[in-house]
Amino acid sequence: MQGSTGAPADVSGDVTAPRRFGRSLRSAYLVAMTIAGAIVLAASLAGVVRDPPGAAWLAIVLMTCASGWLLVRMPGFPVSFSPSDALTITAALLYGPGPGALCVACDTAISSMRLSPAHRTLTRVLFNITAPALAMWLSAHLFFAMSGAGPLGLRIPTFSSVAVPLAVFATVYFFLNTGLVAGAITIGRDASFTRVWREHFAPLWITHFGGTSIAGLLLLSMTAGLFNLQTLLVALPLVIVVAMAFSTGVERIRQRSAEYDELRSYAAALRSTADAVLLTDGTGRVTFMNAMAEQLTGWTQAEARGRLGAEVFQTQQPRPVSEEPQAAAPASPVGEYLLVRRDGSTCPIEETHAYIRDEDGTVDGTIRTFRDITQRKRLEAERQALLRREQAARVAADTASRAKDEFLATVSHELRTPIMAITGWTRLLRENRLQGEQVPKALAALDRTARTQAAVLDDVLDVSRIVRGTLKLVLRRSSVADILKEAIETVEPAVQAKDLHLGVELAADIPPIDADPDRLRQVFWNVLSNAVKFTPAGGSIAVSAARRGNTIRIEVSDTGCGIPADVLPFVFERFRQADSSDTRRYQGLGLGLAIVRHLVEAHGGTVTASSDGADRGARFVVDLPVVTRHASPSIEVRPS
Repeated sequence: MQGSTGAPADVSGDVTAPRRFGRSLRSAYLVAMTIAGAIVLAASLAGVVRDPPGAAWLAIVLMTCASGWLLVRMPGFPVSFSPSDALTITAALLYGPGPGALCVACDTAISSMRLSPAHRTLTRVLFNITAPALAMWLSAHLFFAMSGAGPLGLRIPTFSSVAVPLAVFATVYFFLNTGLVAGAITIGRDASFTRVWREHFAPLWITHFGGTSIAGLLLLSMTAGLFNLQTLLVALPLVIVVAMAFSTGVERIRQRSAEYDELRSYAAALRSTADAVLLTDGTGRVTFMNAMAEQLTGWTQAEARGRLGAEVFQTQQPRPVSEEPQAAAPASPVGEYLLVRRDGSTCPIEETHAYIRDEDGTVDGTIRTFRDITQRKRLEAERQALLRREQAARVAADTASRAKDEFLATVSHELRTPIMAITGWTRLLRENRLQGEQVPKALAALDRTARTQAAVLDDVLDVSRIVRGTLKLVLRRSSVADILKEAIETVEPAVQAKDLHLGVELAADIPPIDADPDRLRQVFWNVLSNAVKFTPAGGSIAVSAARRGNTIRIEVSDTGCGIPADVLPFVFERFRQADSSDTRRYQGLGLGLAIVRHLVEAHGGTVTASSDGADRGARFVVDLPVVTRHASPSIEVRPS
């Protein structure tokens, strides 16, 4: 008989680890039942040989063997049913206990062949064959003893004579058959016989009572004269064919049920997933969308169902997505698009889709999966901005480092040149190699060179104070016009030496301002010196000062070499020069204009530079406020 899963009963698998005594007891039980069953089968075989039941019985045995491979598992039931169950009971009732036991032995032998080779042990196979045969032989004897007659194939029974014996037969056969197998599993082990029988064998009452009912129905039909033994034998193959068809149908139903269960599981998973999911059928109309798809598209499933997918799922993308997929088209890779919601708003999404195919491979729909990537896009933008800032900072740091290196080379050159001149003139004076007018000339050269070196060192010290924030202004009421005139007087010898034309235009209404006259003079001198240095001989320089509202504007323009467009944005930065090579035409450290900007801004003003390009001259504009300044950590105000 079949186990609760439709497979032959397992009589050797361990439920718990057996003890030595229990193992011996179990082995004795298996040997005893196998010997008893073997004696019954031997006696039954001898009886069949001595008194053959006939060809009809052989036909039933053959049909039992054939139908033993056919199992019908009813959906929703934990057991399997085979037509062989009814055939074995029919053989026992028609031909007696011996033929019935042999028929059961054939059925269980076929059933044992379905075991895997690892579980098909000799002990298990022998027990599976002999124990059911013993149960059938005992139950059949009890049936004939109660009915008071021999095999029913030799006479036509009455309903009253077989009804009760059949019920007793089914009950005894059920308990004997399942009890013997349950005993083989539990005897000698810690498992409970009652629990094992109730959980694994009690459901088998369907097969025992069902097979007995079918056999009884056949016998009662013979009693009613509907057919005889010969027609029964002819009908049994048809019953097997019907059973096979029924088994195929049941298996098909089970597969469909499993598919529907799987679809329900998929539907539940799609509803609960964090990604948006939208399904369309073969015509491109929406059939399903989960809660996240409703949230992203702005459509509810009730509103979207039956609409074209292109209407519900609108995207702005580089390529159109067809709602009628090609049969050979593969699933799309992940793409990024802008989803247009129902209200017209958009959000970035990541989307992929695949095609749903039926059993024949025909495309039956499309499943789209997409998710909102707004946060990811925001993070990517922040990372890109951070990367750009980091790259810009690195470029700035590299540029500053390069500028500092160039500055060190420049300052070394600027200091070495006057030092060499001082050393040369000093040696000549010490060795008394100069006479007459050469001595004043040497002293003048030494004074000029020392002043040049002092100016270089002053610029370096001023930049150091600016960087450390220790450069202080001492403010007093000062005349911008007077300070500008003093700065012009300072550079006038250089102007005359280069034969430059210097035009000065100072307005009469320039009011005094709060300023540090020394630092303001330094600003004007640096701007004028630049104009003189970069203006070729015979050129011109124009200087003007006038009041404009609450500011005083000082302009210095020249007809010099101009400022290249790529240098103009950096002209006020420290260590920056248009030409920083050792062979540059114009000397200097590139600090003057940086000091100018800081001093002007410290006075609350602004300074700008402009140029029309190379050899087009340059124009510097300084705007200083007229308002009264107040003391601060970097500003000291003194009375005029």
